[in-house]
Amino acid sequence: MSTSSSSKHTVHKAPLKAEITKPSVILYGSIDKNNWHSALSASLAHLPITVLDPRRDDWDSSWIEDVSFPKFKEQVEWEMDHAQVADVIVFYFAPGTLAPIALLELGMYAATGKVVVCCPKDFYKRGNVHMVCDRYGIQLIETMEELQEHVREKLGEKLRTIESS
Repeated sequence: MSTSSSSKHTVHKAPLKAEITKPSVILYGSIDKNNWHSALSASLAHLPITVLDPRRDDWDSSWIEDVSFPKFKEQVEWEMDHAQVADVIVFYFAPGTLAPIALLELGMYAATGKVVVCCPKDFYKRGNVHMVCDRYGIQLIETMEELQEHVREKLGEKLRTIESS
């Protein structure tokens, strides 16, 4: 339920619903290994953008994953609402994780033209991710460094479009 800001970029975490007034990126993917969200966000700190981070500070693993459970419903609606307004939708599939919801979300958003995917060779469902990327013309990236660069490029394109209008 937090928002943090630097001189350039702002980070909004679920469940805070904020008005998005700058180019934005939402972070989907593995959440149970490493801290890739923070690393990617830090690599974007110099840009005047909004980072939408679905990770909740108050997440409780005992929550019932059912539409009738208010906190769960609020979380999933936050993610879907913010994916609709985000300019870039990032997926990172960490080796050693399952990420079934991120796989579902990749299927939901692959055709939007907004998706960037990083899937290292050791991710257990890389073949499926690769097939989806091929089907929708999404470049498959393998390293965090490449992911950071590609996301900066996509957001830079959006920022240049805004500046020229």
